Amino acid sequence: MKQKIEVQNNTESMQKTQAIGGTQMSKFSSLFSPLFSSLRKNRKLQMFVVSGVAMTMLVVSLPSVSTMAYAKDSSLSAAQQQEVRAILKDALINDPDLMREAIIAWQAREQEGANTAMQTSLVTHHKAMYETKSDPWKGSAAPEIEMVYFTDFNCPYCKKIEPSLNQLIEEFPQLKIIVKMVPLQGEGSKMAVDFAQTVWLNEPEKYLKVKDMLMSSPRGLDAAAIAKVAKLTATERWVGNTDARVAKMVDDNVNLMNELGIGGTPSMIVADTLIPGLVPYEVLKEQLEAAIAAKDKTQKSS
Repeated sequence: MKQKIEVQNNTESMQKTQAIGGTQMSKFSSLFSPLFSSLRKNRKLQMFVVSGVAMTMLVVSLPSVSTMAYAKDSSLSAAQQQEVRAILKDALINDPDLMREAIIAWQAREQEGANTAMQTSLVTHHKAMYETKSDPWKGSAAPEIEMVYFTDFNCPYCKKIEPSLNQLIEEFPQLKIIVKMVPLQGEGSKMAVDFAQTVWLNEPEKYLKVKDMLMSSPRGLDAAAIAKVAKLTATERWVGNTDARVAKMVDDNVNLMNELGIGGTPSMIVADTLIPGLVPYEVLKEQLEAAIAAKDKTQKSS
């Protein structure tokens, strides 16, 4: 996933570490290399060390932690472990920025890994996102760019982002928004999704009006509110008469969210970028323009 992540350059940290002193660093290097080797093999211990509070705990209780880390093949004696503890404690006291920079570097690596995993997942599930024929959509029938939109009728943030999505369609007539409805907000959400998806499958020309009215409800949807929308849109026949195909479609949407690592609604995907949560219109527009520019560049170079 292409996202801009600003992290502090590790060069400064390396320079500061080198400044501790030749003799001290020689000790640090010879004694600490085995420790870091073990940390790289021990995922849980890595995460323990990286957090700010846990780092302090590590300094205080390094001998016991080291014993746990080297239960099977330790190359450090008790005296050496104590010396490492003293060196590490002295370094952090005299230059606390070392700990902060280490945390920043670790977070950057974790984010890079998450971005790579997301990018892979987006490629793997491309067909499910963009080529599911049963998905409702709005915008261009012959799109040049597409957006996938995960939404819940009872999600207050989804209700707030709807005007921005409609504005995008007005400003970018080449855009198609694929709607993935998921019932994450209780029974009312499930009834609304069942009803709306059934309308889409059987009377698609009425879907957008149904969807907009359900979304415009200022309170959580219940059976009475859905029945009112059905009456106003002449779709009463579908209330409580869910199409047999809907259950699998909804399950597929929820499973797709989980596979993509999306934790809630609203969530939008444009090209290879996930836009989670309620964001300003300007952010949506910027991401869409970037996707269009990247697509144009690719087409010109091919």
